[in-house]
Amino acid sequence: MQENPTILFFDGECLLCNKTVQWILKNEKDNAIQFCSLQSKFAQQNTPQELKYVDSVILLKNGQFYTHFDAFIKIIPHLKWQWKWLYLLKIIPQFLRNQFYNFIARNRKKWFGYSDSCWFNNVEYKKRMIE
Repeated sequence: MQENPTILFFDGECLLCNKTVQWILKNEKDNAIQFCSLQSKFAQQNTPQELKYVDSVILLKNGQFYTHFDAFIKIIPHLKWQWKWLYLLKIIPQFLRNQFYNFIARNRKKWFGYSDSCWFNNVEYKKRMIE
């Protein structure tokens, strides 16, 4: 593993989370992000205690952890040029972005369902998955 990896920890049981990871993989320009299910042993050992029960993705980038909408904003530089307009989301105050994020997070499994199988069937994508 790289010295300062960029890792997106996501709920591996959430279908919306899995689809979001698939979208990032398809739209990423630099293949710099690795992915890890929050349910994995690696995630439990490598995320801070205060983040273990946060209902959010967790992004580790340059040694810092980001959650909620801030994690997605930190992913934007890794996306292809046509997604740079997403930077406009930064003008929305953080508390409103996070309220919206939390609303979706609370309801995501009810609205989108569960995933009980690994969808990393692409060899290149599998290389980017931790555990």
